[in-house]
Amino acid sequence: MTNYTDQQLAANYMGAIAHLLGGSPGRHQEFIKKVELILSGNEPHALQLMQFTGRIRATGRPMIWIHHTKEAPQMPLIGLVAQAGDQVYTIENCMLWSTPNGRTTHLIPDNFKMGAFEFDGELRLNHLPKAPARSIQAARTGIVRAYRRLLQLEQEQLGRGDVFVLPQLAKVA
Repeated sequence: MTNYTDQQLAANYMGAIAHLLGGSPGRHQEFIKKVELILSGNEPHALQLMQFTGRIRATGRPMIWIHHTKEAPQMPLIGLVAQAGDQVYTIENCMLWSTPNGRTTHLIPDNFKMGAFEFDGELRLNHLPKAPARSIQAARTGIVRAYRRLLQLEQEQLGRGDVFVLPQLAKVA
């Protein structure tokens, strides 16, 4: 059995997220250059959210933060700060949702009223005015599909011995 460092596991997880949201493997470095991806032990507090908003306005790069809770460690909680036109969205609770063919994965705010977000072929984040489902019940199959695929990607990468590099500021203690 191989023992992985926290950095290796975090980098591998970021690689799986980049593959899932970016739609294809091998774009990890490109993804983290265009999207600020944060793995955290805690949900950001109000002051951090305000700082994130300022950073998004300055850089134009969307920010996705992911953290896991003790209550449900297998189900990551996802937040998004992104600019769409003149507006910056700060969404504290998003879910992953994948199309039946698995080629596209959306970030859907948990209220299902704010539409959805997806990355295009150039890894630009686009806001869709309508979510692909109207409620958690209607979205359940796509949500399960997305989280299963995320776990599958992570396991496949570990099995192949894929090596990902964390961005300098993402090093974990």
